[in-house]
Amino acid sequence: MARAQKATRSGAGGSSGAAERVDVQLGRFGADGTIMVEINGRRVPVEGGITGEVVRLTLTGRRDRPHATVQTVLQPAPDRVTPRCRVIDICGGCEWQHINHADQLRWKATIVRRLLGAQRLPTRIDAVHPMADPWAYRIRAQIALGAEAGFRMRRSKEIVPLLTCPVADPRIARLLEDLNRLLRLKRLPDYRGRALLHVQVVGDATQPRLQLLLEGVDGLRFTADATLRAIADELLTLRSVESVSVQTLDGVVHLAGEAASVVTLLGRDVALPPGAFFQSNWSLLPALLERALHLAAVQPGEVAADIYGGVGVFGLFMAAAGAQVTLVEIEPGAVAAAQTTAAAWGIDDMTCLAASAADAITTLPVLDVALVDPPRTGLDEFTTAALCDDGPPRLIYVSCSPITFARDAARLVRAGYVMETYELFDFYPQTVHIEGLASFTRSDKAREQHRERRAAEAAEAAEAAAAAAEATAEA
Repeated sequence: MARAQKATRSGAGGSSGAAERVDVQLGRFGADGTIMVEINGRRVPVEGGITGEVVRLTLTGRRDRPHATVQTVLQPAPDRVTPRCRVIDICGGCEWQHINHADQLRWKATIVRRLLGAQRLPTRIDAVHPMADPWAYRIRAQIALGAEAGFRMRRSKEIVPLLTCPVADPRIARLLEDLNRLLRLKRLPDYRGRALLHVQVVGDATQPRLQLLLEGVDGLRFTADATLRAIADELLTLRSVESVSVQTLDGVVHLAGEAASVVTLLGRDVALPPGAFFQSNWSLLPALLERALHLAAVQPGEVAADIYGGVGVFGLFMAAAGAQVTLVEIEPGAVAAAQTTAAAWGIDDMTCLAASAADAITTLPVLDVALVDPPRTGLDEFTTAALCDDGPPRLIYVSCSPITFARDAARLVRAGYVMETYELFDFYPQTVHIEGLASFTRSDKAREQHRERRAAEAAEAAEAAAAAAEATAEA
């Protein structure tokens, strides 16, 4: 950990508003993209720095929980560049725009290897898949609406007004401009930051359109009344907007435009309802999908599962290859969309379960292969245990968090799985985040050995509990 070289203080001594200025040489990146420094016995995370740099920090906030920002770079790293975004210091989005793209990939791989090593896993990364152009890639956005439209500030609910965004799809960037124009003209109400507009690019790369979903937050709840429908009609006039819906207490209600949207992947249309999860990077998703299908290697007649499956992208393509697929997804709207897509593709034997992974995992048939794509929190405890005890011989893991992936992979390896391949896909340039794709295999012998160990551990635990109970009774 970096330690302060020298420190000066300004402001009223001891007050929570006092500012401390400290010169430090920065150490290694943490898994969250910050660098921890130690100042007068306090551990402080630094944003906006690069390993090896000497920087002058400004410390603000409470003395027991200070926040450090880079005021001046005294000795810059060779990988430092000027961020394209004008509001990079306050926006809650891209924490790594100050690092050139090639070095972002290098640092991400370094962080991932350290996380794997900490779990005593192989640290080999078989491939890193970059974007050809690491800008204007995000096809999802969450725009806050108040007197102005923009993204929320870092660690705050305040709105950063924006007319464009260098990492957002151009249609989303234009929408920001159009929304602020309507707000200036008073043709949209001032929701005081208590309304979020969820934006999703749909269609295909040649004819992309925008799907909008309005949601109230911080106590604001919308109803699909005439006033809101008029607002939806106004939004529908904006460039590229295809549909407008609203999240109510009773669910998502369509208000204006096309009632159903699709996204095109590998030449096939996939139904995508408002509010359903979908990857934010359209450019690399086809490559990830093709690679995952290659690793799954499903054969006609094999039994497969797509767990945490969303709208069923992976499962649908496995079913199209002839596998008997069960989709597990907790969101009913996403499951209904998967069923719609399956029908459109002529797939009539795909089972779709609207249930949590934990509730469904023990009800699945005997599998040849499973693909899991959990949220950032990783596999839940019950699903992990079920896969360790009764998981299939082939397991594909798609991960958006190397932290939780390393944790889960360690559990799987201890249960007899072998991590055959691990690749990174740079879905989130200008940030510390990265998508991972891993394949695991396990022999029948390794599975039985794991079960025997589990049985022996359970017997030992039961014997110890019985001995403890007997000792208590005698006392």
